[in-house]
Amino acid sequence: MSTSVDHREWDYSKSKQRVYNVTSHICTFLFLNVLFTFAVFNAILQWLKSLFVRLNRKETPTDPKSKAELKLISDLNYYFRLYGLQVNTYDVTTDDGYVLTIQRIIDPQESAEDRAKRLPILCVHGLLQSSGSFCSSGKQSLAYYFHQQGYDVWLGNNRCGFEAKHTFLSPSDHKMWDWDIIDMAQKDLPALIEHVLISCDSQAESVTLVCHSQGTTQGFITLDSDKFGLSSKINCFVALSPAVFGGELLEKRLFIRFIAWMSLKKFFFGINSFIPFAMTMRKYIGTSKAYCQLSYMMFNYLFDWNDTLWDQDLKCRHFLFSPVYVSMKLMAWWLNSKEGFNQSKAILEPKNMCYTCMVHPVYTYSMHFLISKVCIYPALTNKKLLE
Repeated sequence: MSTSVDHREWDYSKSKQRVYNVTSHICTFLFLNVLFTFAVFNAILQWLKSLFVRLNRKETPTDPKSKAELKLISDLNYYFRLYGLQVNTYDVTTDDGYVLTIQRIIDPQESAEDRAKRLPILCVHGLLQSSGSFCSSGKQSLAYYFHQQGYDVWLGNNRCGFEAKHTFLSPSDHKMWDWDIIDMAQKDLPALIEHVLISCDSQAESVTLVCHSQGTTQGFITLDSDKFGLSSKINCFVALSPAVFGGELLEKRLFIRFIAWMSLKKFFFGINSFIPFAMTMRKYIGTSKAYCQLSYMMFNYLFDWNDTLWDQDLKCRHFLFSPVYVSMKLMAWWLNSKEGFNQSKAILEPKNMCYTCMVHPVYTYSMHFLISKVCIYPALTNKKLLE
């Protein structure tokens, strides 16, 4: 299994850190301007195409929304209160000192006896996302659905997130950003699971783990040969759009290939967080529709994904809770074609797989896990869903 670019601690002199900070700010500013130009040009082409080509697409049915639901507020608790629920937020500290945020959805009117009947389910987000990705679709979101189905819903956030916090390191210290997917699998996920089991009212001994994209990578690495002793604490692992090997997206999208090439050039993206300017923009203008449109144009251009299946009334809400802070070291791991994720091999070799796996609804094959149930839901393109 190849899971790390170079897990030795980065160590740079203060003068070199200053040089990288200056050059990376200049380079990323120019990079974002070029990206914005291409994204706008792509958006214009898409608009012109729509004038001449009638898209055969199924509109996602939507329910009537109140004015309160349509407001853009960067607070999950605001939206859940509209449905009579409440989001409680807690801090969780990892073994290496990072302070994570975990959220729990509760019904404040529910009795302690009824709450104790709910079994815990932990949701873990994807790359550059937060727990908000499980909630931004309102009553159509997974978090709301799980709660309505009787689960005790917990929403995990990986290290740094919206605010980089550590017990003794500061965000300006490059050591604060010396981590990649291995640390997230070895430190973050176990800390989140332990907190859920200690804090849930049901006194359950295991959780249902639902992960999306990068979160699935954490889960697979964590469970590989049960190196971290979590197999007995997870009763079912649900992998949504599992990220286990590099595919077409990383190989054919030219702009992503450029980012991958530059990800190992420390003068370009630096040695701390990945494009922190993007998080600054989200902080100050993230609740504006202009930010939503800009984010969508970037999203559409970079990944060639669209909003065909989205609830258009809630489109802007999807960008309220992303992006978040991640380390440049993590991005280098995702994009590196030599020793990181973007290579021809899967992150787990077949001979090392030790669990039974269900892949639904497109693919079926067998693997062997130490836990009893693993459900994999591959990503479906809009074309497949419309056929």
